[in-house]
Amino acid sequence: MYKVSIIIPVYNTEKYLHQCLDSVINQTLKEIEIICVDDGSTDNSAAILDEYAARDSRVQVIHKENGGLVSARKVGVTMAKGQYIGYVDSDDWIEPDMYKRLYECAIENKAELISSGYFLEGNYTTIHLDTIEEGIYCGKRMKYLRDNTIYRLEKKETGLRASLCCKLFSRDLLMKVQLNISDKLTMAEDKMCLLSYILECNSAMIIREAYYHYRMNMNSMVHVPNDSYLLCVNEVYQHLIGLYGHPLFTENMRKQAEIYVTELLIKGINNILGFQNQNILWIDPYWLDKIPAGSQVVLYGGGDLGKKYKTQLLNKKELKYAGCVDFGYKKFENSELLVHSPEVLKGLVYDYIVITIKNPGKAKQVREQLEEFGVDKRKILWYEQPEIFWKYAEADGLLNRTGEEIFETGETDKGYDTRNCRQEDLLL
Repeated sequence: MYKVSIIIPVYNTEKYLHQCLDSVINQTLKEIEIICVDDGSTDNSAAILDEYAARDSRVQVIHKENGGLVSARKVGVTMAKGQYIGYVDSDDWIEPDMYKRLYECAIENKAELISSGYFLEGNYTTIHLDTIEEGIYCGKRMKYLRDNTIYRLEKKETGLRASLCCKLFSRDLLMKVQLNISDKLTMAEDKMCLLSYILECNSAMIIREAYYHYRMNMNSMVHVPNDSYLLCVNEVYQHLIGLYGHPLFTENMRKQAEIYVTELLIKGINNILGFQNQNILWIDPYWLDKIPAGSQVVLYGGGDLGKKYKTQLLNKKELKYAGCVDFGYKKFENSELLVHSPEVLKGLVYDYIVITIKNPGKAKQVREQLEEFGVDKRKILWYEQPEIFWKYAEADGLLNRTGEEIFETGETDKGYDTRNCRQEDLLL
């Protein structure tokens, strides 16, 4: 019997497919089956899959007409024979010991879900972990986990990372859930499946480790203008409405679901609907008021945030834009934002350099690099830019009485199945 079935939906990813398949085949856990679902690829992906299947008996290939990610996953789930199921996207890759680690955690803790983090591979690599505390969840702990799956409200960020690809699922339970996900969902498929699974799941384990490498794809739906975006959001909303009647779907979960739909709508306005004036609601310009009038300001970072900061800076008459620098300036050669090497700072008159990176960890690294380069640390500024909808949710009291507070009051968890919990967990 296979310990883990790994399902890989494939659609026109010949450029990355070898790296993906090699990383799965070379897993240190050998008792795996690899189910590749070719979703009507029109490039050389199908031939590559057949080549790997001929070389490794653990690789199965299913060729089907194009039906989308959800339909491909459904085909894979129905074919799976493993005790647990994992997903890998065909343009990503994984660490050699990923499934050995996740499987051992599942068996040792009798968990129906193992959730870990991932590395986001873009202009630079960042690590993304669940904000939920590491450990086993069941009984009352499952109530807390459900109340924090969409968001960790006190941190104003995602609770469990939505991606299914950095998780391990009980096959029997996932089959029940995945087959009920609508093929019409073309966005937030992972989050909707995870949310549905959490409602049925009785035991989960969170590990604050990362084994999955998620490749930033600029051709994905979240980066390409889509005039049908609002219809896609409606499919997500309809799925959520269908969950509202579930006996374990709490009022706190509903608040978070509505905040999530609001987030999707704002993201559509900013960069998906194809508006000429993009990112209208993305960045709060309050940062401009924190810089003394008359200052010469240099921006660090040639990405989208740098472009937005430049636009806001140029429209602030009390401040002067002095240019943009980046240690990786060469990759921005074709950017509309003229980006220079930090070497220009040595001959430039400026008062402050503002780091235009949202990720606090990466921003900290850049600050340290700039200081090592000789920039006076008193001149280096960075401003936190949380999603703008949080301020309205907070003002309306939606961030009050979080799942953590409910958990700490000791309220009962009537109706929760505790068959997979260890006795010591039931007492918590």
